[in-house]
Amino acid sequence: MEQKGTRYNDHSEQLTLHVGGEEQLFERAQRCAQPTELVVSPVELHQRNVQRRLREANLSKDPFRFADPVGIAQHLLEASGHSPAAIDRIDRLSLIRSLFANSDPEGSVDIALPSAVAARDPQQIEQLRTEVEAITNFHPERVAAWTETADEMYGPIDDEAAEFLEAGLAVERRLRDRTPKAISETELLRRATRTIMATNGSAWDATYPRIERLTLLGLSSLSAPHTDLVHGLLAMTSIEVHIHFRDGVGEYLRSRVPDLLAVTNPGVEVFD
Repeated sequence: MEQKGTRYNDHSEQLTLHVGGEEQLFERAQRCAQPTELVVSPVELHQRNVQRRLREANLSKDPFRFADPVGIAQHLLEASGHSPAAIDRIDRLSLIRSLFANSDPEGSVDIALPSAVAARDPQQIEQLRTEVEAITNFHPERVAAWTETADEMYGPIDDEAAEFLEAGLAVERRLRDRTPKAISETELLRRATRTIMATNGSAWDATYPRIERLTLLGLSSLSAPHTDLVHGLLAMTSIEVHIHFRDGVGEYLRSRVPDLLAVTNPGVEVFD
């Protein structure tokens, strides 16, 4: 069920949160010379569905430029003179496998994996690393919050939560020693966020000079990396941001946004 968008107090003129309400996009489908709205969805299928609905309704796509978060990060980094290159999942699994190979003289004896994760299963190890990345974005404040929360749990859950975090961080560190490229496409989001922050928003303005609104659609979750990118834009640019959560989970996600935006210096990593 569509509900009226609500403003987030700290960025009352820029950020509006919605549960549903994606139809509002079609009300802005007027012919114009240049796109002024960046329509973003992490899932490509959702973007295609929106474009299909515009065609079926015979509405103009002129005001819209469609993208995904990683594509935005790559475009901004390249325009700013930074490498947009990241290793893919297959290469990442290969590197993880080499970290835990017995024949490797630089083997990962310093990485203690949780008991539920098999040292010989690179896919399990990558899932662990990915989950830590999605929850914390490797931001020092979120890592500290995870540790603090783990300390408050009853055993053995406290030890397992701490081991999970430390293993994810350790794997990420060792992978970074193996390649100069970004370890994941998610790291590109952090690099783009840091570039926006370091340039006081000028990197974004130079890359997307005509974009006045960023619309995030169809979200059934809001990861820390996506939140930090939005946070950087709110802090350093005047762009208007609208986030549309999916029905069912939308109210909960909307209530979580203030906490997700509460970190300082979005894009900063615990490894810095």
